[in-house]
Amino acid sequence: MKCINFDMKLSRSIAIGLIILSFVLYAIMPFNVCLPFSTCIIVGITGSMMVLSEIVFWIGSLMIGKEVATKFRKKFNICNFMNKIKKKGD
Repeated sequence: MKCINFDMKLSRSIAIGLIILSFVLYAIMPFNVCLPFSTCIIVGITGSMMVLSEIVFWIGSLMIGKEVATKFRKKFNICNFMNKIKKKGD
């Protein structure tokens, strides 16, 4: 049986791509309201996107490592972002 040499750089790129994809899914969720479907279907789509986004984020986090995933979550946390905006306004 041949051993497969897994490129760590490729793994890291895929993991970062998955984490970015999860943030993109969260970013486009507010625009689901504009879809031409009934409210029930829009709620289902939004809920599915939330679940999918979390799954994709955690798969990417497991691939990239705990430390880097924690940095991403802290950096892109909406509360931290709002606090920075408030500090600039003062």
